Amino acid sequence: MMTLDRRVSRRTALQLLAAAPSAAWSPAAAHGIDRVVEQNASRTLRVGLFSRHLQWTSVEDAIDVAHHIGFDAIEWAVRPGGHIDPARVETDLPKVVELTRNAGLSVPMIATDIVDAQSPRVEAILETAHGLGMRYYRSAMFRYDYTSDLERQLEALKPRVAALADLNRQHSMTIAYHTHSGRGNIGGNVWDLWLVIRSLDPQLVALNYDTAHTAIRGGNGWADAAHAALKYIRCLAVKDFTWTRAANGTAVAEFCPLGTGMVDFKAVFALLRSASFNGPINLHLEHSNLLGSDVGKWKLDITRDRFIAIVKRDLDALRTMLRDAQLN
Repeated sequence: MMTLDRRVSRRTALQLLAAAPSAAWSPAAAHGIDRVVEQNASRTLRVGLFSRHLQWTSVEDAIDVAHHIGFDAIEWAVRPGGHIDPARVETDLPKVVELTRNAGLSVPMIATDIVDAQSPRVEAILETAHGLGMRYYRSAMFRYDYTSDLERQLEALKPRVAALADLNRQHSMTIAYHTHSGRGNIGGNVWDLWLVIRSLDPQLVALNYDTAHTAIRGGNGWADAAHAALKYIRCLAVKDFTWTRAANGTAVAEFCPLGTGMVDFKAVFALLRSASFNGPINLHLEHSNLLGSDVGKWKLDITRDRFIAIVKRDLDALRTMLRDAQLN
């Protein structure tokens, strides 16, 4: 399990729990202490790496690479093609989390294909994640059908998300819907997802705010949507992009090294600081051919040292931004 934060270790916390005469000991209580330690540690924001970028190697080696680069956490993919198949979540996720924590890294959230309460294996995933002391899980995306009325589609999502909120309440979990800008994805402009979730408890339903995708969809108006949805921004996916021209002259977004593109990180982090943001932060790399593959067959086509150098450069840039924003 994860060992220490800056003030209280898991062992010390367990000793305090055992000393309290009213405390009932159980494995669940132990995992509850893990959750407290995770939350206390998050007061100094930790940065994780999305495991999709490590699908070219084993779980053990992926942990070693992330630790070597200097990450604080790993956002493991619990979905088909990821390191953890949802069909084996009850057995495989605890093993992976234990290995990760034994290396000194935390697992505050996972990435899933869950969108609503009817998603495959949803209860098994939530129950297992909760038992391991996690709070957050990232979703897949809802999609528009551009051949029919969009407003009605958003209205139809509300009871589906509300049912998932009830399930999250049972398991003390929070879904973080990803704000992806890809054509047809609901959420890239933030307003649409906010309209769906704004009546729900942000402790149960939240946003995994993607710095690049929201700027791609929102342009210089990204801050309006971010302000409106601010209390729902509980998790952060960090990446950068720039505009370029395709061969046919169409403007297209191209991802680039952190800090070299169009995202106004100073303004983004200032806004999050104003809201006392303390959720998971994960670095996503979609430049330099580091995206990976959802089918788990991506091969590293650069040297390992080159991969480490590219990722470390973005991590160092992010830590500098967080420090300058007084978020870390």
